[in-house]
Amino acid sequence: MARSRKRSHLVAGELNLTAMIDVAFQMLNFFVITMKPPDVLANLDVSRPAPDKKAAAPKTQINFLRITILPDGNVAVNDRLVSKENFDRTLKQLTALDKSVTVLIACTPQSPHGKLVEVLDLCSNAGLTNLSLVSVD
Repeated sequence: MARSRKRSHLVAGELNLTAMIDVAFQMLNFFVITMKPPDVLANLDVSRPAPDKKAAAPKTQINFLRITILPDGNVAVNDRLVSKENFDRTLKQLTALDKSVTVLIACTPQSPHGKLVEVLDLCSNAGLTNLSLVSVD
């Protein structure tokens, strides 16, 4: 028995496009994955206005005030020793800019309790309300 060969039934002018479509999609994937878009934000030309020369310089604002009560009864404000007589005046000058400043009162175990009460009273008289008390060694 002889084998009969099957012949493809292609009509003249008809092409199998499956392979070409696969190659086109592979090339499309390659170009999409390897493309690096330009950084548009880095190339923007922005004209900024010049600062106003007539505007006053902003006041320095105090965010944090540290009052340390030393064992000998002396008081240091922001690590600067202040005399007992000038402490009230210094406190009022520092809080004149902003009364919502955070005040950290640091005491050692050997600090006199009377001095702590005095400092708390002076802070209250100056109008400070955001007070914190800390014990240090």
